[in-house]
Amino acid sequence: MKIDCHVHLVGTSEKHGSYVAPRLLRSVAFRYLTWRHGLAGIDDPLERERLYLVRLANLVEASELDRAVLLAFDGVYTATGQLDKPRTGLMIANDSVAHACRKHPNQFLMGASVNPTRADAIDELERVARLGAVLVKLLPNSHGFDPANKRFRPYFRKLAELNLPALIHCGYEHTLPVIDQALGDPDRLRPVLEAGTTVIVAHVGSAGLFHLRETFGRFLQLLNRYPNCYGDISALTNLWRAKYLKQLLNPNTLQRKYGIDLPDVMSRMVHGSDFPIPITPLAFVERTSWRQRRSLNCGRNPLQCDIDLKRLLGVPDHCLTRAHDELGLGRHLDNGN
Repeated sequence: MKIDCHVHLVGTSEKHGSYVAPRLLRSVAFRYLTWRHGLAGIDDPLERERLYLVRLANLVEASELDRAVLLAFDGVYTATGQLDKPRTGLMIANDSVAHACRKHPNQFLMGASVNPTRADAIDELERVARLGAVLVKLLPNSHGFDPANKRFRPYFRKLAELNLPALIHCGYEHTLPVIDQALGDPDRLRPVLEAGTTVIVAHVGSAGLFHLRETFGRFLQLLNRYPNCYGDISALTNLWRAKYLKQLLNPNTLQRKYGIDLPDVMSRMVHGSDFPIPITPLAFVERTSWRQRRSLNCGRNPLQCDIDLKRLLGVPDHCLTRAHDELGLGRHLDNGN
């Protein structure tokens, strides 16, 4: 089964518990994405959500994907575990994603999000597992928690017990409001991995452009040491992170630049797109011809374009099936549930 493990749900209404801070709605990034996906000028949040979801389901259906993991995104919580709405930039509720997956069961799998600082975190993990979640998405930089903190060990052990991989953003966050960028250091995942949790490090733990402090090498060290660590290659066809895909496809570069000997590094990579983040074929102008880039037709189907561009660059097809074959995403479909 071919799975995109990293696709975002746009939820701007509060009908199912979602929330977008006014400052994010006004941001250049949000306005650009709504324009790019044909949602500009639609003032009704429910209609905007409906149109986005229908378009996204059609894109999955028209691609070679079997399913896309639709991601929730939890809010920020206080020291006592209560929702801290003033500090929450974005919240896409688990129930919003569950509702979307019920409406389009042949296109989507549920990606839950449960901030470990919330008072009912363990109970919520058990609840989303019953709802059919196949992974849990976390972004420590914006969720405001330290994965290495001992108080969260029971949370991560519960993830392992429930056989729910954690899709964790590492490196720098560029789109959402940030509480502390240092919380995205890949080294903070060592206790999580030692707790037995399967971790998919989003964007291969990369920092992006114009950062003096690189994080990609520390992700590679985790990959070298922990067999339960994987990387997702989402957003690596965007200009901001394209250099990391080029490096992953050249093991000699990993050895020379980071001192990491991973001759089969792509065997630990999982396909993800980070939709609706745009694709930048021109970022690979030295590796592709004008004719090849033109044939991609990213405007027609960005999900398929992301696959085609990665394939053109040399990403092996087994990255598309790893989420299913090795990590068990979609196992409830295999069981007929």
